[in-house]
Amino acid sequence: MNEVRRFLLLQAGCQNYALPLEQVSEVSELRPLSPVPRAPVWCLGAVRSAGVVAAVVDLAWYIGAEPEQAPEKLVVLDLRLGGLALQVGQVSSVALEAPVRLEQDNQGVWLMTPDSKAELLDAMELVQEISAAMAR
Repeated sequence: MNEVRRFLLLQAGCQNYALPLEQVSEVSELRPLSPVPRAPVWCLGAVRSAGVVAAVVDLAWYIGAEPEQAPEKLVVLDLRLGGLALQVGQVSSVALEAPVRLEQDNQGVWLMTPDSKAELLDAMELVQEISAAMAR
């Protein structure tokens, strides 16, 4: 029996993104952050989730856009991959792979829904990329 993949649809800045739902540990309201000394400006602080400290990154700011103007949610990535949470604007819905399709072009992989086009993110790659950027 084939398992239907599910994707969390979210917005950061003016861009729509999708994350495979199995790569997300938690979606929560914003909460107070602890400071992280000498962190890049897009690393806003840290939170505790399920007993693990996670760095909080403004996703829009990290990708080179303006900082998120109206942050609403924290998306904590799968803690087995590393301690990382993304501060984002809206988290709109969960989409099933069945009514949507994936398309690839020279800019990336896109989740195409009837209402929008969302860039597909991979949490493992994102954790590795952000960890390397924070270590510089």
